[in-house]
Amino acid sequence: MTSKQYKERHKDYLTVGQLKKQLADYPDDALVVSQRIEDVYYDTLNGWETLKKPNNVYPEFNNEYTAVWSPVSYGDDKECFYLDLHY
Repeated sequence: MTSKQYKERHKDYLTVGQLKKQLADYPDDALVVSQRIEDVYYDTLNGWETLKKPNNVYPEFNNEYTAVWSPVSYGDDKECFYLDLHY
């Protein structure tokens, strides 16, 4: 699947424009963290698709990416910028 096809299938997910607005409230040294998703979401029963890109270090493997659903705020915690992978 191409990047464009993946993007078209995830129209309701986080965009760069939305991300820029959220980042305005965070310091430059805030750590960006993402929610861990269980492998079961990607198995054949649930069928979440990933965007596969070649691994530059180990060409026999792919890096796999999942669309980010949204940023999450935890009150006044600005040490980390949290990203959820699903709603």
